[in-house]
Amino acid sequence: MVKSFRRLVAASVLGLGLTMAGGAFAQTFDATGDYVVRGQNPGESGTYGAEISVKLVGEVYHLEWTSGGQKAVGVGLRLGDTLAVTWQDPETKESAVAVYIVMPDGALKGRWAPVGAEAAGTEDWQRKP
Repeated sequence: MVKSFRRLVAASVLGLGLTMAGGAFAQTFDATGDYVVRGQNPGESGTYGAEISVKLVGEVYHLEWTSGGQKAVGVGLRLGDTLAVTWQDPETKESAVAVYIVMPDGALKGRWAPVGAEAAGTEDWQRKP
């Protein structure tokens, strides 16, 4: 399972054909911390809220999402001004891939899609004070 999860991350990042801005802020930005999230599920008009905790372990970010009573865990990698992550709900085993761009104010703006989806959702992260 871990090997296929790693392949999903690598294929998703490579398949997106991302280009990196490489600005000074992107080079010094550290995604570690706690965030408040506003998002929209793929193909839906309503929004949801969540909180995310991000820790750096070696060179890999470990993430934990909490939304209502639901939790998900994930891993992420930085490349320039981009943070690519995967997550999985430990109970339902639903998984997804997401890509976030570091904004000049330190917020993260991204898109995500669960495995098997035909549409993408959005997420905006604001660092907690």
